[in-house]
Amino acid sequence: MDEPQSRQACGLTACDHDERARGRLLRAAADVFDRKGYAAASVREIVEQAGITKPVLYYHFGSKEGMLVAILEEGARLFEQAVARALTCPGSVRQRVAALCEEVYSLFRDNVPAVRVAHALFFGPREGLPAFDFTKFERVLRPAITRLVEEGMATGELREAHPEDVSMAINGVIAGCTDQELNPCGTPVGIDGIHRVLDLIFDGLSATHNEKEN
Repeated sequence: MDEPQSRQACGLTACDHDERARGRLLRAAADVFDRKGYAAASVREIVEQAGITKPVLYYHFGSKEGMLVAILEEGARLFEQAVARALTCPGSVRQRVAALCEEVYSLFRDNVPAVRVAHALFFGPREGLPAFDFTKFERVLRPAITRLVEEGMATGELREAHPEDVSMAINGVIAGCTDQELNPCGTPVGIDGIHRVLDLIFDGLSATHNEKEN
């Protein structure tokens, strides 16, 4: 199908090109890709669900593949912003780690269809799909956690340990809690649940000497 080259070529108004229309298309595409899979999804279904015309979709994204790339890139942008917000939060290292986990968890919880699409692409066959560097999420999150952990050790708030090991444990909390959100049969952990699991990491599970005696 020929793609329109300008607004005039497809008879579009300025209103058709605002960010609200683009956002509606992205949300509809994520939902359709999630429900039907990328290969089976059609442009017609996406525009009908979004209440937008095909020319508007082609103007913004060029193709169905362009929409998929936009969903992934938008997710990466929001992910980077969420991590950056947590790093600038006031408080102790423990509080900032909790804020980081909350930010990432909330982002996943609020964008489950898009996250499930990204997971399906990452873990599924890649043939016929656009190239996307999924490692950018890890390159943003792990160094951020490690930075906080090293800061806590330097100030004495955290005991000495291998920073990468601690980072892996905290990353595991985020992964486990977000996986529960993505699982349609799972029970959401919630923010309170994240704090309970983080408390186990920070406080430890080993009983004190007095507790053992009692």
